Amino acid sequence: MLALGACADYVKHRDTITASAGDAIAHNKVVHIDDPWPRVASDTRITGNGRRVDKVTKRYLNGSATSSPTSLSITLPTSNSPSPDGSPPAQ
Repeated sequence: MLALGACADYVKHRDTITASAGDAIAHNKVVHIDDPWPRVASDTRITGNGRRVDKVTKRYLNGSATSSPTSLSITLPTSNSPSPDGSPPAQ
């Protein structure tokens, strides 16, 4: 009887591949990357003008704008105009 009890653990043992098994080559590539983020990304001291931000936020929340936003004008070149470096336009 003792001998059969020891076999029970061996029968329970299974060799399977889990669903989490993946691409070892891709894993090794990622492991060897030092730091994918630029050094500046770790700087949490973001400079800004607190008084100006507070003033603009209050003005926005009250719905009163003292000045209208400035318009932006863009002039696009025509098809016959030369490029800024003087070369003829592409055909």
